[in-house]
Amino acid sequence: MRSSADIEVFSFDVDGTLVSKRFTDAVWLRGIPELYAKKAGLSFDDAHRIVKSEYEKVGEENINWYRIDYWLRKFGLETTAEELFMRYSNEVHIYEEVEHVLSVLKEAGYELIISSNAAREFIDFQIAPIKGFFSHIFSATSDFGEVKKSNSFYTRVCRILEVRPQNVVHVGDHWVFDFLNPRAIGINAYFLDRSGYRYRRQNANDAWRAFIISNLADIL
Repeated sequence: MRSSADIEVFSFDVDGTLVSKRFTDAVWLRGIPELYAKKAGLSFDDAHRIVKSEYEKVGEENINWYRIDYWLRKFGLETTAEELFMRYSNEVHIYEEVEHVLSVLKEAGYELIISSNAAREFIDFQIAPIKGFFSHIFSATSDFGEVKKSNSFYTRVCRILEVRPQNVVHVGDHWVFDFLNPRAIGINAYFLDRSGYRYRRQNANDAWRAFIISNLADIL
């Protein structure tokens, strides 16, 4: 398996990479609106519209966007994040090839980590069955207070691990935060496009096409 003595660490995004986005969508777009509809005596559609409007007012550049406890307090919902997560636990879906890929890499002696923008409570809940594969879990929002996985996020991860960026492979499904940003500091990044090579077909930069994969097993 090991073809390069230089690679030491494999880093993975979570949503869209290791797990589908069904769970997070269910929590944010069904769970919270349903609870708010019940509390405020509204229809689901009206509550959904109000909740989405409040999300948009805060915006993705505000750290509170990612904090589930902030939104539970914001809407006055008498529940905990854990209780809300449990309501939608059946929506957690780990992609079928993931465990095999992690097993092969682990057995080959690579260190496996998670580098995600998701809040830590979302990460921990969704990857519980495969958490043992990873030596470190890094959340940009929970650990570093960053709203996106910037170049500095990856630099800090490498410093904590005491590894050069050139010795790291990162795989994720966001073109900027999982591909361009880590590559900017020297990480060997692969873009996971589960839609079927849409980015490979559309992107004019031929040099990048070899780093676009449609299944996590492709990195093997």
